[in-house]
Amino acid sequence: MVILNKINGRKRVILRTFIAIDFSPEIIRKISGIIKYFKTKTPAGALKWVAPENLHLTIKFLGEVPEGNLDKIKALINQTLVDTQAFGIGVEGLGMYPSAQKPRVIWLGIKGGEPIIKIHERLDSQLENLDIRPDNRGFSPHLTIARVRRNTDRETVKVIGETLSAYKVDSLGVCTIDHVVLYKSDLMPKGPIYTELLSSPLNKV
Repeated sequence: MVILNKINGRKRVILRTFIAIDFSPEIIRKISGIIKYFKTKTPAGALKWVAPENLHLTIKFLGEVPEGNLDKIKALINQTLVDTQAFGIGVEGLGMYPSAQKPRVIWLGIKGGEPIIKIHERLDSQLENLDIRPDNRGFSPHLTIARVRRNTDRETVKVIGETLSAYKVDSLGVCTIDHVVLYKSDLMPKGPIYTELLSSPLNKV
């Protein structure tokens, strides 16, 4: 959360926000086990692993928005998703971005992610009406589990890629996605803290 001073001396609150979906506790438990295992196989301190309580799939990063705009954003999300059906997705596969040779992000794949892509497209289009920029690059559903720290040397980065390339992640199961969440993110020294601002239910009929 960032507080800015207005020209007239009054303060306004700016929130760092994003829209995401959460996974079932069972799948989070399995992912946590994978992370714990990979920590023992990769160079200590080179990777910043996502805490289990922060594991989610980001659909749309909104960036910094004025707190006064939150009600409009919440209403728009609910309105956009009003006819969206609940759906099932699976977690399967291990990947690295931009490549296994020079990894910066470690992620798990999503099976059955077509409904997520459609939700992203609809939200991306509608949120532009609130002056939130649309995504210029393609959206591919994935679950980030770690990021390579910026000060990591090239040789260590290469080792990380070679080490993780030797593994594959079989299916962790399927879970039902029946709501979409608007979060705010507070960046702290020990890692981000996410707070739910809205849980928008999907149609279960």
